[in-house]
Amino acid sequence: IEITRGCPYVCYFCQTPYILGTIPRHRSINSVCKSVKFMKSFNKTDIRFITPNAFSYGSLDGKTLNIPLLEELLIKIREIIKPKGRIFLGSFPSEVRPEHVTTETLGLVLKYAANDNITIGAQSGSQRILDLCNRGHSVKSVYRAVELTIENGLLPNVDFIFSLPNETEEDVDLTIKLMKDLSNMGANIHTHTFLPLPLTVFANEKVRKVEEKIRNVISELTSKGLADGNWKKQEELAIKISNYLRAKME
Repeated sequence: IEITRGCPYVCYFCQTPYILGTIPRHRSINSVCKSVKFMKSFNKTDIRFITPNAFSYGSLDGKTLNIPLLEELLIKIREIIKPKGRIFLGSFPSEVRPEHVTTETLGLVLKYAANDNITIGAQSGSQRILDLCNRGHSVKSVYRAVELTIENGLLPNVDFIFSLPNETEEDVDLTIKLMKDLSNMGANIHTHTFLPLPLTVFANEKVRKVEEKIRNVISELTSKGLADGNWKKQEELAIKISNYLRAKME
């Protein structure tokens, strides 16, 4: 169920703010519950959410969390789908921002949700690249989010995007370091390749193959069951998108 549209962060690789705007609009609790009841009438009681940031429901600016309203939503949904229904919050397909992973938000997952994992958007281990992508969070916040998630008994699935524009060898090395550090802490690495999506700031950026040393780390972690993702397919798709956009410009 889609519960929020619009994202104030405007990451330069993401289409969401360019298509759906930067001001978050949240469906009312009554509207969401109406959809939940409709789903239940077809015996569909596993409830997942579509949202740019799973913990931001009810936030006026999309940045300052509204924990009471988010909890009210979860309580109302649980009343409808009990006793066997399940809520999934903060897991794929709607990730969470690292700075929004707190004892309060994790507490809501533990109290009301059925998922044993959450998906955290890290994207890069280089602060320089995070800033150039307009991510609006720090590498330090990623470490803290993973640490808190593990302390609360949940598995952190951490998103990374490879071959981002403007990367240097140093940036790649910092990303490898973060991947290894988080993996050693107990996180799973979720792998992606940069896509030059239309309408975004990075739409016309040059695409590159994922570097060999990144491939080696992915292979190592995957062999140990510590990484997954569709980075290979996305690497091929990136070339197709880039060629299409360039042809349209000619």
